[in-house]
This record gives sequence, structure tokens and C-alpha cells, in this order.
Amino acid sequence: MFFFFTCGTQDFSGALKGFEHIRVVCPRCHNSSVVAIKRRNFFTFCFIPIIPLSWGEELRCTICQYHQSTSKEQLIGMQSQGAPAAPPQPQHK
Repeated sequence: MFFFFTCGTQDFSGALKGFEHIRVVCPRCHNSSVVAIKRRNFFTFCFIPIIPLSWGEELRCTICQYHQSTSKEQLIGMQSQGAPAAPPQPQHK
């Protein structure tokens, strides 16, 4: 009797909720294609995720796969810089 088992790693990363609209210019390929993702890599046994190997937030280019770790504070800063400035409020005397 012969049993064949498959072990390995798999990436279950996805878009980071609340930061889907952030687009940054990639320092490697110079395209505006870097997005914020939630990184989740797992050790898998028979294609079933068993042990988490790494997790966190990162910026990843969808074209050249450049990636850089980031934090929610940095993403909030990017989000506030990209938002249009509010018009100045009139001052009443």
C-alpha cells in the first residue's frame, strides 16, 4: 500500500480592508501598482493550511511582485496624504 502526501507552503494573502484604494508608485518598476495587503503564509499538509508561518501588513506591487513590510500607522498616514485637502473654513468675526 502506498500513500502520497503533499506538504508545502501557500500564500493566503488578500487585500487589507479599509485600505483598498491606496495606490503607490513602485520603486522597482515605476508603475502605480503597489497595493496594501494582509500577508498570510501557511505550512500546508494535503493542501490544508496547518501552521501559520508569517503574517502582517505589507505593500506589494501587482506587476513585479516587489514587497515591503508596513504598519497600519504608515498606511493611515498614506491615506491622509492622498485624501483631498478640505477647503479653508471662513472665519466669522
